[in-house]
Amino acid sequence: MSDRQIVVSRRLLLSLGGASLLTACGSAAQENATPPAAPGTSAPGGAPAQPTPAAAASTAAAPSFPSPAPLAAIPEEPEYYVHAGPKELALTLDDGPSPTYTPQVLAVLRQYGITATFFVIGANVEKNPDILRQVVAAGHRVGNHTWSHPDLGTLSEAQVRSEIERTSEIITRVGRVRPPTLFRAPGGHFTRTSMAVCASLGLNPVAWSVDPVDWSRPGTQAIVDRVLSAAKPGSIILNHDGALLSPGESEVGGFADRSETVAALKTYLPRLIDAGYTFTLPDPAR
Repeated sequence: MSDRQIVVSRRLLLSLGGASLLTACGSAAQENATPPAAPGTSAPGGAPAQPTPAAAASTAAAPSFPSPAPLAAIPEEPEYYVHAGPKELALTLDDGPSPTYTPQVLAVLRQYGITATFFVIGANVEKNPDILRQVVAAGHRVGNHTWSHPDLGTLSEAQVRSEIERTSEIITRVGRVRPPTLFRAPGGHFTRTSMAVCASLGLNPVAWSVDPVDWSRPGTQAIVDRVLSAAKPGSIILNHDGALLSPGESEVGGFADRSETVAALKTYLPRLIDAGYTFTLPDPAR
C-alpha cells in the first residue's frame, strides 16, 4: 500500500467516526501579524539558500518573536469542537498554500466576512511564500500541518519534532507572524509522540468534527450536502485548499484539484450564515 493510500484510509476512517467525538475547548485568541514582506527562503531539502542582498536585508529586518510557552500537560486528545457561542462554527483549510486555489478560497471568505484557520504544509510554504503572506494579510490564522505531510506513526520522535519545528519556523519567518499555536496531524493521525512534541513546543492539537472528504473530489454537491447535514453548533469543518504535489504533478485536473471545494464553499457558506451561524477560530489555550 502506498503512502497516499495509507493517508486516504486514515482520513476516511476518521471522517466516519469524527462526528461522534466530543471534547471541550475554550475561547479563541488570534495571533498578531505585521504587514507581509519578502523574506528569504530555504533551498530544497531544508538546506539554507544563499540569499540575495535584498533578501538578506529583508530577513535581517524580520521581527523576532518568542516561541510559545510549553503546555502544562500533554493533551489526551485533540480538539474536535469549539464552544464560543450557541451557533458558532470553525472553518479550517488544510494542505496549502496553493498558488491556484488558496487565493480563490480567500476571495470567497472575504466575500462572506469569514475568518478561517489554514493548516499549512511547510514544504508548500517554502514554494509559495507570497501565498502564505496573502493568508496572513487577510487576517486568517495559520496553523502547523508538518513539513512533508507524513504518517506520524511511522516516524521517530526526532523526526516528528523536525517536521513540526521546521514548519513553525518557516511560518514565523515567511509570514512575519508569531509562532503558530495550533497543530493538525496529517490524516488526523495524532500519535502519543506527536502530542508530547506539541506539548513541549506550545502547540495545541486540533482535529475536526465535519469532514466532507472534499480532497477525494466527490463532486461539489456531495461536499455541500455532507457539510450541511453534519454541521451543528461547535463543529470544526475540514476543507482543503491545496495538496503536497509530486514533481511534475499539476494542481489542475488531478489529485490536487480543489475546484470542487471552492465551488462548495460558495454554496454552503451563505446557507450556514442564513441559518444563523457565525464563524470563530479554534482556541489556542487549553
